[in-house]
Amino acid sequence: MIRDQYLHHLWELLKPVPEKLRREWMFDYEEHFRLAAEHGRSEAEAASELGDPRLIAKELLLGYRVEQADDKKGSITLVSRAVLAAVSLGFFNLVFVLGPFIALLGVLLALWGVSLALGLAALAAVYEGISGDAFTIAQGGFVACLLLALGMLLGAGTHVLTRSVAKMTLQYLKFNSRVIRVKKG
Repeated sequence: MIRDQYLHHLWELLKPVPEKLRREWMFDYEEHFRLAAEHGRSEAEAASELGDPRLIAKELLLGYRVEQADDKKGSITLVSRAVLAAVSLGFFNLVFVLGPFIALLGVLLALWGVSLALGLAALAAVYEGISGDAFTIAQGGFVACLLLALGMLLGAGTHVLTRSVAKMTLQYLKFNSRVIRVKKG
């Protein structure tokens, strides 16, 4: 009975993972219980050897999220999911992973916002050149081109920076998950 409860609980905790991969992982845990029974150990002993299914699920989900983000070349959305999976493993990750990651996301969001604002300011400069008194049409066009160019340069730089932040965060998460496995093993 303990075996069935343990495996069912682990199965439920691993719902975010595709069923095929979840079945592969579950086979290993089912095999552990089978081998324990062959060697005369109780289901309670086998479950105790494995540890808390919640912690196992969190570690497996972290590995899955990191691998998923790595396969997609560091998509910021998938890296964010991996960060949240790492944060679920403890206070250290909450402070040293989530805090800096949120700060970096704030900076990136601000840079994207400034890039967009420069593009919108270019439209305002064109409008002012056509219908306003501050610029002539030529001056409005020149200012608009300048603002648009700055916005595009900032957007391109921010894009590169976003990819770099995602890549570095992913590398840290891989390191973090290796440390967790070594500490556990």
